[in-house]
Amino acid sequence: MIKNYFLSAIRSLLKRKLFLLINVLGFSLGLSSAILMFAYVWDEIGFDTYHPEHERLYRIALTRHFPDRENSYATTPAAFASTLMNELPEVENTCRIFNPTNDSRVVLGDRTFYESRLFAADSTFFELFGVRMLEGNPGEVLKAPNSVVITQSMNEKYFGSSSGLNQTLEIGDTTKFTITGICEDVPKKSHFKFDLLISLHSLPIAQNTFWGAYSMHNYLKLRQEGMEEEISTKISSIAGINMAPQVESVLGKTFDEYVAAGNIHNYFLQPIQTIHLNSRLTNEFEPNGDLKYVILFFAVAILILAIACFNFTNLSTANSVNRSKEIGVRKVMGSTRKQLVLQFITESVIVTFIAVLLSFIIALLLLPAFNQLAGKDLSLNDFGIFDLFLFFSLLTIVVGIISGLYPAFFMSSFEIVRIFKGGVKLSNRKFGLRNILVTFQFAISILMALTTVFIVVQLNFMREKKLGFKKDKMVLLEVSNNLGAQYRSFIQEMGNQSQVEAVAAGYHVPGRQSGGGTFQAIGIPATERFLFSLFVTGYDFHKTYDMELVSGRYFDKQLAADTASVLINEACARMVGWDPQNAAGEQILITGQPAPLKIAGVLKDFHSTSLHEPIRPMVFIGIPEENFNAAQPQIISIRLSDNSRVESALEVIENMWAKYVPDEVIRYSFLDNEFDRLYESEKNFAALFKSFSAFAIIISSVGVIGLSFFIAVERVKEIGIRKVLGASVPQIMMTLSKDFLILAGIANFIIWPVAYLLIQKWMNGFAFSPGINLVYFLLIGIGFTLLVQLVVSFITFNAANRNPIDSISTE
Repeated sequence: MIKNYFLSAIRSLLKRKLFLLINVLGFSLGLSSAILMFAYVWDEIGFDTYHPEHERLYRIALTRHFPDRENSYATTPAAFASTLMNELPEVENTCRIFNPTNDSRVVLGDRTFYESRLFAADSTFFELFGVRMLEGNPGEVLKAPNSVVITQSMNEKYFGSSSGLNQTLEIGDTTKFTITGICEDVPKKSHFKFDLLISLHSLPIAQNTFWGAYSMHNYLKLRQEGMEEEISTKISSIAGINMAPQVESVLGKTFDEYVAAGNIHNYFLQPIQTIHLNSRLTNEFEPNGDLKYVILFFAVAILILAIACFNFTNLSTANSVNRSKEIGVRKVMGSTRKQLVLQFITESVIVTFIAVLLSFIIALLLLPAFNQLAGKDLSLNDFGIFDLFLFFSLLTIVVGIISGLYPAFFMSSFEIVRIFKGGVKLSNRKFGLRNILVTFQFAISILMALTTVFIVVQLNFMREKKLGFKKDKMVLLEVSNNLGAQYRSFIQEMGNQSQVEAVAAGYHVPGRQSGGGTFQAIGIPATERFLFSLFVTGYDFHKTYDMELVSGRYFDKQLAADTASVLINEACARMVGWDPQNAAGEQILITGQPAPLKIAGVLKDFHSTSLHEPIRPMVFIGIPEENFNAAQPQIISIRLSDNSRVESALEVIENMWAKYVPDEVIRYSFLDNEFDRLYESEKNFAALFKSFSAFAIIISSVGVIGLSFFIAVERVKEIGIRKVLGASVPQIMMTLSKDFLILAGIANFIIWPVAYLLIQKWMNGFAFSPGINLVYFLLIGIGFTLLVQLVVSFITFNAANRNPIDSISTE
């Protein structure tokens, strides 16, 4: 019986090659899009599940409440690990990871490297995390000071095919580290990735006992699951007990007064597998994913799949009028409705199988381009053969049955008398299922087009918005300690070059991670602590970046007293309650510093981070030029002259570097490029969304073409009669396309409010946005309606130009 259904379905499909082509084309485009998006979602939700017993592995995080605001940190005090092991029997093990913010210098013989993924960790690292050791004892490799574990890729980079075990690397200044282990590369689905891992006990910061310093990523493994809330409460209590005497000694106030003023530390546990999609805290290892994007892509995949299924349903239903006599003959010959339903569902599954097979090939061909757009490295190796087989089998069966169910019941319901007496016509009911599906399909396409436009608008707004300082032609030169006593001379000579407008040194620049801390405003109770972002820079920094003063003055090289002065921004002044115009002259006491600092000037607010975030309160501490040789600021900002050629200016900088540091490779970047990278995820998201919106519109167009064709075939006699009665070709075209235009109009009316709310919610995720311009709604709505008109007109024009005699005589 099944064999008969299959053979009959094959013969029937081969008789209708155009129907098969249109359906397979629309289906395969929709399925290939959905497959790629499902692969993206699968990759995103699978982070950090490779760790052994990851269900019991957590990171300690902190939400720090201030009297009028709060901030959340991925880093917490270094003293947590040993304290929790001693005081909480529920904790099975702990591990601390320290992440230096700058590239680390690594010297091997006469070769120098700069590595951005060098971390420090406790010796328990390989017991907690699922990174497999290739050479060395996992429990011993990080116990000794000045020991380092390198990944397999780093071993190949440094030593080729030989093993680097027991070899020596010079890391940082002149400290020598022994390679005690070689591990496999960190899996791609990890929220942190390292290339070198040094013993944390090699660094003085490991012994820091100050509970107000948030310097470590602290991880713990609980003895059993489901204890997060209970342990979080205990951790906050333990932190408070240990922090109290330190707060009282620094502030001269009791800890109860400190808390009563609104200073609260809430520690909480983050399950490790949730960090990638749900954590966007201060001091993350790297930018994480975003759950709302994953949900959105999953929803879009479902919607595109729905469009493809709607196309199949509509085209199958439309094609049924051409098969009405076949159905009548089958019924006369004794076929039951159940048999007809099974026959048509079999056809649907076969078409789906062909489309799935083709979509898999299309997806493989598009995968490299998709990886580039998404910033991913997906491959078939990420999915098991059995999982792929199961996925495609289920996809074929489920989609095939769902898509074919309505056409099967629709066609099997034809009455024999009606079939042979007057034929079967498509329903023209305004609210028939076919029209509802077409309207919904149009609405999805319009929604995706609108969403894409506003994603691009937001991205362009962020990239083009004036930030409050000059970032064009700004070169950031990375400096090592090798400049030594020549640092000041290098700065001065660089500033004298004709291609250079200005030069400034510093530890921090806009667009990169800055320092931070709290301060007391003199004249306000000590329990009132204010959180700020810290920039430590040379005196010329603000002039080099063309930052505007609101009041007061810049740092002055001629004033020795400016070593006790700071600059702040408007946001910082407003946070304290000062008028930015009158804040110069006020004093602040930074926590941990012995004496207050005087505010020399107030800078106009500028964006030091992406437009996702509001402008932070900032404090600028200046480094006098005479201290450069000793302080060795790590970044030199070089603003090129407006009339200079970038290529020749870079050549001057490179020659200058070679003159002062001949044995070290120069490293530099452009500030505007770094700011562009802050929006890398948005750019990838926009590129992907544009691509899949185009797919959705193409799939809709394929469906409209097919439906228009079948409607034109069904109404061929009507077209001939209208021409005989004097109707012109444009009149006939309008008659045939009117229903589609009405449905497109209804789709716009339905989807606009939904699109507005979704776009508004998405834009609210940015601290700054251009708002929603309703003109784009009109343009997209009119544009999509015109596209539908164009597609329908293409089909109906040919039908309307046929000889009316041929049309009327058609059986």
